[in-house]
Amino acid sequence: MQPQLVTDGNCGFCQNSAEWLQRHFPGDWVNAPHQSMYLERIGITEGQANSKVWYITDNGEQLKRYGGAQAVAKLLLDQPKSWIKPFAALGFVPVTKQIAELLYVLIAKNRQYFGTCGTE
Repeated sequence: MQPQLVTDGNCGFCQNSAEWLQRHFPGDWVNAPHQSMYLERIGITEGQANSKVWYITDNGEQLKRYGGAQAVAKLLLDQPKSWIKPFAALGFVPVTKQIAELLYVLIAKNRQYFGTCGTE
C-alpha cells in the first residue's frame, strides 16, 4: 500500500494543507480524505479520523499509524529532500514532540477559523 495522509475531506483548511504538502514535498504518498475510505482497513475509527490527521505506512507485514503532529513529522521524514529531515526528526524528540503536539491540537481545535470546515 502506498503511504496515505488521511485527512478530513470536509475541511478546507485540511485539504489546503495537504495540497501544500503535496506541492512542496511530493513523495510516494497520497492525500486520502477519510470520508472516501474504509477506515476499518487501516485500523482507525471515524472519531479518530475526525480528530486529527493520520499518516499510514505499510511495510508489507503491518500498518504503522502516526497521528497529529507525528503524522506530519513522519511524512516529512519519508521525503527525499534531505534538508527537511533534521527538522522533521524533532517531531520525535520528547520536548519538541510535546511542543509540536500542543501546537497541532491548538490548530486542529480552531481549524474552522482558518477556512471552510465541516466541523463548524
